[in-house]
Amino acid sequence: MCGITGYVGNRNAVETVINNLKRLEYRGYDSSGVACLTEKGLEVARAVGKIANLERVLDGHTPESHTAISHTRWATHGKPSERNAHPHRDSAGKIAVVHNGIIENYAELREELISEGVVFASETDTEVLPQLIARELTRLSTQISAESFAHAIRVALSLVRGSYALAILCADLPDTVFVARKDSPLVVGVGEGENFIASDISAVIRYTRNVLLLEDGEFGIITPDKVTLLKLDGQIVAREIFRVTWDDAAAEKGGYAHFMLKEIYENPRTVRETLRTRLLEDGTISLPGVPFTPAKWTSFKRIAIVGCGTAYHAGVVGKRFFERILRRPVTAEVASEFRYGDPILDAETLVILISQSGETADTLAAMREAKSKGATTLAVVNVVGSTLSRDADAVLLTQAGPEIGVASTKAYLAQLTALSLIGLYFAQVQGATLTADYAVALRELPSLLERCLQKEPEIIALAEALASSSCFFYLGRGYDFDTSLEAALKLKEISYIHAEAYPAGEMKHGPLALVEPGVSVIGFCTQIETEEKMISNLKEVKAREGTVVAVLREGAKNPDCADYTLFVPGTLDPLMPIVSMVSMQILAYHVARLRGCEIDQPRNLAKSVTVE
Repeated sequence: MCGITGYVGNRNAVETVINNLKRLEYRGYDSSGVACLTEKGLEVARAVGKIANLERVLDGHTPESHTAISHTRWATHGKPSERNAHPHRDSAGKIAVVHNGIIENYAELREELISEGVVFASETDTEVLPQLIARELTRLSTQISAESFAHAIRVALSLVRGSYALAILCADLPDTVFVARKDSPLVVGVGEGENFIASDISAVIRYTRNVLLLEDGEFGIITPDKVTLLKLDGQIVAREIFRVTWDDAAAEKGGYAHFMLKEIYENPRTVRETLRTRLLEDGTISLPGVPFTPAKWTSFKRIAIVGCGTAYHAGVVGKRFFERILRRPVTAEVASEFRYGDPILDAETLVILISQSGETADTLAAMREAKSKGATTLAVVNVVGSTLSRDADAVLLTQAGPEIGVASTKAYLAQLTALSLIGLYFAQVQGATLTADYAVALRELPSLLERCLQKEPEIIALAEALASSSCFFYLGRGYDFDTSLEAALKLKEISYIHAEAYPAGEMKHGPLALVEPGVSVIGFCTQIETEEKMISNLKEVKAREGTVVAVLREGAKNPDCADYTLFVPGTLDPLMPIVSMVSMQILAYHVARLRGCEIDQPRNLAKSVTVE
């Protein structure tokens, strides 16, 4: 996930787009850059790291311009570096493009262009776009105009597969910015004698509250006095202006009260992006970028999954899934304990290390321990260029985009999705026949998560009933117990209520003594095999006057022991932890909100734990 801004009007364009870009730095901070149109033509400046580094590059040398685009990068293709930073240009340096998204077929397009003599300057997928536009302009053999350039862009976009939000400049077309969108957000802020472009409303709200929201498959030509929207086939689009009523602070969070809630609502997109390029149209799984041969995969006789906190909980789900479909011994271990336990590792062991940031000290130490014993390491990580992504033998990026809230939400679902892909790919290599059924279920996940989000009003009412509870237990069996671990963590870290996850069958071996009025027990009953036993366990809680909340699949019978019920969409049992968790994240959020807690930055916690 990257951030884009653009401007055309009478202001200093470079200063304007960079100031607006700062509102989007949460979307990426690997590198940043700006392109502008001046009397000299097209000028570009780029820098690695945060936007402040770009400002230092420009200090005292800001070009005079009234048309500019800018970008802050969250790397997906190519490591963070100046040459991989946006904007990217064609070989002649006449076209500049900034891009949020992924061009899935960039490799084949790149090879085709190289065979035609095009020289590439970066490792990115984005650079194929200006090169394709330039090629089409050459083929047109006509004087460049807004119409011919727009045609060239549309032809280029017809050749690409993937997601994009684009802003494009041409040196021969002053006072004009071209934009396009598919699957990635893009808005146009409408001013008087000036117009603004951004990935997020937060970047333009200080200048205008009048916004045009681009929809998928739309294209735009932006000048100071006019915004023309079209379909990619050239058909004119009529769009009403959206009037923003949020205040400035809320706009930075997309209108949400907190980053955590915004990120919960990004769960469907996150899962979709994690599946993109990996779940193929024919139902098979591909792991591009993971360099293991089939022989290498089948050489692994055991698997160890390692992580901290939320990442460890994802690993617990992965362990159960891997053992069932791969029939290999799998361990899930807390990274801070892994290397002190003298783990049994060798060349036939695959160690999967899970981390959102890729900088967690204990996880890095676990990786070094694994390598020292000859094991192969595979990082499931969200941050390109992080230490874990650089030093592991192989990397699977989760594509969640930056996560600002300290309490992990979308990164957890991305990790579960990535582990599902790894397990299914491994099974596929072994010749298993499971993949087709799972492929269908994986493809349905984003829409199921959307349905979960629609239940927020119901969950708010539940939070109001439970917010005064003194203690929570989260119970489950099988995958439901694995889910309870993360659900309990979400509540305790942002609401400061004691919350504990327990295997439901173990309650009678001690913890049941703690159940009394004022104690809430959330029981997950989504696993078909264990649903009846779970209901029996909840009846034991009810008999001790605890408040019982049953989490059930849609269509299940409402148990008579439950004070409250919460229904979630059903899918294959191993994927239920992905579906169930969205409701638990929303519940934890609203309980914390009702208790007046600091949600995005809970006390005593940090987003990335870089000390042991």
